[in-house]
Amino acid sequence: MRTWFIALFLVLVLAVAGQALAAEKSILFVNGANVDIKGIHLAPAGTTQWGPNLLTKWKLRDGRKIKIAVPHDQGDCQFDLKYVGPRKMAYIISGIDICKAVEIDLFLKGDQAWANVK
Repeated sequence: MRTWFIALFLVLVLAVAGQALAAEKSILFVNGANVDIKGIHLAPAGTTQWGPNLLTKWKLRDGRKIKIAVPHDQGDCQFDLKYVGPRKMAYIISGIDICKAVEIDLFLKGDQAWANVK
């Protein structure tokens, strides 16, 4: 009987830990693009399955920074990032490891977009 309770306890602990790993984490986004950013979207790397706009109620003005909770799944950390600037121009940065990222600095020069991931 005691073994059954221990097994049930371990199953519950693993279930809660699994949910915590699949939860959100916060990343600081810094706008160094010299344009206001109206949207930030993530998609699993190599796909076009863009998630919702992470800037749900505001835009990220040039030179500003904001901490955003991003969904992630342990073991599936590689994402492409799309940010939307003025006139709905979209810029894509591929292969960002959001599990390791704590800060993403976004840049733009002409039509070239890139990010420094820390």
